[in-house]
Amino acid sequence: MSRLNKKKNKWLKNTLGLAALLALPLATNATISTTDEAVTRLDLQGQVDTRAPFSKTLWAGAHNGYSAKDWNADGDYDFQINQYYRPSDLFKRGIRLTEYDTYPVSTLSSNPELCHWGNEEDTICIVFGTDDYASLGDGLDEIENFIKDNENRDEVLLIKFEVYDSSHHNNFRNKVGDKINDRLGDLVFKPSDWGYSDGDCASLPVQKLTKADVLAAGKNVVMFTQVPRDYSEDEKAGLNLCDYHTSGKSYSKMLEFVWIGVDEMDYQGNLFSSQPMAQNGSQNSPDSVGNANASTHYENGNFSVGLDSSTAVFSWLDWLTDTSEDISIPGSDVITEAESGHNLLELALIEYDSSSDSPDIEDFVWSWGEDYPEGADSCAWSTTDHAIRDYECTTNRVHACVDEDRNWHFTTTADDWDKGFTSCSALGYDYGMPYNARENAALASAKSAASIATSVWVNYYEAIDNFWLAGSDSYEDYGYVKKDAIGSSYGDDFDSIDMLKRKLLSAGGMNVSSVQIRSGSRVDGIKICYENTQGISMASVGESEICRSYGGDGGSWGSTLSFNASNNEYLADIKVCVDDEKYGYDTVYQLTLTSSAGNAISGGTNQGSCTTYSSTSSQQVFAFHGREGSEIDALGIYKISNHLIDGGLTATGWLDRDDASSGDNETFSKHQSDGNIASNCTTADVVGYEARVVGNKLDAALSGQTVGLNETGGFYCWNSDNGGSSSNTTCFDYEVKYFFSNASCLP
Repeated sequence: MSRLNKKKNKWLKNTLGLAALLALPLATNATISTTDEAVTRLDLQGQVDTRAPFSKTLWAGAHNGYSAKDWNADGDYDFQINQYYRPSDLFKRGIRLTEYDTYPVSTLSSNPELCHWGNEEDTICIVFGTDDYASLGDGLDEIENFIKDNENRDEVLLIKFEVYDSSHHNNFRNKVGDKINDRLGDLVFKPSDWGYSDGDCASLPVQKLTKADVLAAGKNVVMFTQVPRDYSEDEKAGLNLCDYHTSGKSYSKMLEFVWIGVDEMDYQGNLFSSQPMAQNGSQNSPDSVGNANASTHYENGNFSVGLDSSTAVFSWLDWLTDTSEDISIPGSDVITEAESGHNLLELALIEYDSSSDSPDIEDFVWSWGEDYPEGADSCAWSTTDHAIRDYECTTNRVHACVDEDRNWHFTTTADDWDKGFTSCSALGYDYGMPYNARENAALASAKSAASIATSVWVNYYEAIDNFWLAGSDSYEDYGYVKKDAIGSSYGDDFDSIDMLKRKLLSAGGMNVSSVQIRSGSRVDGIKICYENTQGISMASVGESEICRSYGGDGGSWGSTLSFNASNNEYLADIKVCVDDEKYGYDTVYQLTLTSSAGNAISGGTNQGSCTTYSSTSSQQVFAFHGREGSEIDALGIYKISNHLIDGGLTATGWLDRDDASSGDNETFSKHQSDGNIASNCTTADVVGYEARVVGNKLDAALSGQTVGLNETGGFYCWNSDNGGSSSNTTCFDYEVKYFFSNASCLP
């Protein structure tokens, strides 16, 4: 990608006079593009790690995304900018992480605004008599714009907050919580979605939480704060961040939405909750011999950030005296930072054209090779230059396998792409795809050590058009079909393909729950709703429904056509009639939607030419696309297999019946006798469980203890299995959640 302006040359300052300098224009930037191939590669890469724990995810990030030259408040950030492009534009380019520094407007007003002048609790946003910074509400609108208005419900955003307690306002953090609730409440993955009680200070569980869990809960945004960053100060010595954010404070509404610090583990597997995140080499956890760096911190299972806080100052005096900061993480170093173990690449001046060192979007890409995927083939391999490329699936290559510690191995026989599932399983491994740049580098090293000089297949394939899935348990043909939109080329495009992608990425299930038509003499609008269903995940789904409406507000809403997933009912057929009588170009005059059970709704007038898109016995209509204005100008559909209808699971609450003095007995029979499971239910109805330590929510598999299922079909921990006895308690106190396919298993 070309840059319009390069870094200011110092020789210019020595040869041009002040008058000449004043005549120079400020840096100019082209309108940000969302369609070039680097954006496609970064967007696809952002979902490679959807099923990985956060501790192994890689986030393309923008430091202080709010502090942007291209912001909608007049010149607010001219003197302290970290970015050129505003957050929503950076999100459209593939950025999935940014930081919002949030402080009160002034000593008189506690309204949260976005600014940073470095005084922590004493920072206020009014400076030199002006208070026209972007508000926190404006920043949250940028997030909503990307997720909702731009149809990106398949994406997960990570938002870092710098929110200290205000020295000027007792209610400041409550105001922050209120603002998040007002603007983004239904999009934010809250601690309560992970089983915390309201008001708990919750630590982001990076060793277990996945993006798939967030999507399964019907959410798209994860928010956390890591301040105060230096917990070794005298007044905070030895304290985790919860001690700062809750000590002596009344209940903070911010705690409903914002995770306080992150979980960290040492090399022995000991958990420390609510810690500030390691940043630029500080506070890394050591290995067994005391070495501490980004690599050891990553290998211990932790989150860390490679941050560039460079600031470009739009001041002629600073420009002349060269007081603006140099970029400390240039584009050429981005992947090196990622390979070293940093999970969050929070960079400054992304695609800022006045600096030759500024990182481009493509600098974040460790996966797809330039101009790939080409689109002709639907299977992926790691090439000899260690990039990912698509290739014909029937080509013979060995397969990359990964063990439970994420070490790489290879099959001994070259075969088709899809044979990797059985071939890796036969060796005791999983068919693998690197989660991040560090794993990709490890795969390259393993290939070299194994003297493999050719490409190797990885577990990554095109599930639907232009959308790839990584790390699947098996290959699945989703029966995907796209039917063109019927109607005119007028109006604005709309597309709910992101809901289909979300279904394939989520740890839970998702089905079309209802459709509705808005009409008068013509079809004015259409609404489609999706309901999430519980999967085997620590995240709770509840009654989460996502609806999309398209078209105008004329006419009136007719009856709702609902679908019963437990009876395998789905949207089967649509009939679209178009006519040009009104405008001289086609609009949708009548629409009829029919369920697999024969129920139907209709709206508009039956005239013009009609087309029916019928599903086969194995297909369902899952999403719409088309064009809209004051009415529906054109309508098309996406179909997928109806075997993907997911009735969902039923989950108990988190159950904790004893204190582990004689081991921890959270077994099926014990909880059934306690009334937590219905008496008519048997162990055959259990389809899975999740278990974790009660206090810190650490997944049982990460606790370092021997746990499992006993003959009565439930979770247990025996002291004797962990070096103890009936008089020597060694088991932690665990809580367990059981999942059933039979809803009647809940009392």
